[in-house]
Amino acid sequence: MLLNKFFHIMDKKMESGALTVQVRLNPDHEIYKAHFPARPITPGVCQIQMITEILALHLHCELCLTSAKNVKYMTVISPVEVTELTVKFLKMECEGDACKVSVVFFKEEQVFSKMSVIYHVVRNHSNI
Repeated sequence: MLLNKFFHIMDKKMESGALTVQVRLNPDHEIYKAHFPARPITPGVCQIQMITEILALHLHCELCLTSAKNVKYMTVISPVEVTELTVKFLKMECEGDACKVSVVFFKEEQVFSKMSVIYHVVRNHSNI
């Protein structure tokens, strides 16, 4: 889990069907020491994991990534230069045990990455 170690949720709001989450990155996390020591950048796999954890928290369930499409990394996210950014779930379609989302990572006018991912709901915590 990356939540509360690699990144922290600063604010979360739902408006017009879109979930908007403000996050703060931890530039001192071990991942950045390896990726890359002289110029740390946020790995794409960590961005996908952040989406997974944020969505699981929002939906109160465990999720398993089924597929990722249209994954575009436009600009690197340096935790030194960009400590806070927005993760916006533009589309969330959950039906049965499948959940499709389109997400964008940005700060102000700068878009860092965007992707469409599909998850399988492993366990719904609201039924426990």
